[in-house]
Amino acid sequence: MKIQKTIKINASAEKVWEVLWGDYGQVCKWASTVNSSDYREVQGSNNGGRACMSTWGEIHEIVENLDIENKTYTYYADGLPAIMKSAKNTWKVLQKGVNTSEVSIDLDIEFATIPKIFMGWMIVPKMKKDVNQTLADLKYFIETGKLTEAKIKSDQKYFKKKGQKAA
Repeated sequence: MKIQKTIKINASAEKVWEVLWGDYGQVCKWASTVNSSDYREVQGSNNGGRACMSTWGEIHEIVENLDIENKTYTYYADGLPAIMKSAKNTWKVLQKGVNTSEVSIDLDIEFATIPKIFMGWMIVPKMKKDVNQTLADLKYFIETGKLTEAKIKSDQKYFKKKGQKAA
């Protein structure tokens, strides 16, 4: 399954890049699909990765390519849920105007055969919804400095289950 999406954000590419790459380990600050995350040094990767507790479970990402000058990075997921064989994602930020940028995501996921056969009708729409929500979360966070309602609710649910208070 391939998902490619692009959104416009009313902010400079530098500001967007600072959130996406400069604070890479803290995606949990703004993405409703990620409730906790941290940067990790990864053997064999010059750029490290991150561990995320997401709505799909615990996922470890390893940065495969990083191009700071062109504001793009690609990571692949390790330790995926059993329903997925592989996942690779590329983020790219382009300056479009003085205070306008474009953010694109290029996600490629290969699902395990049996889960895809029996649960594909649920998995694919959820994945598309999650990508759309993540981009909406990013846009709202950068433009307003606030969290979306989806992020607030996601954290409340996650931390209630954990017996902790949401940030």
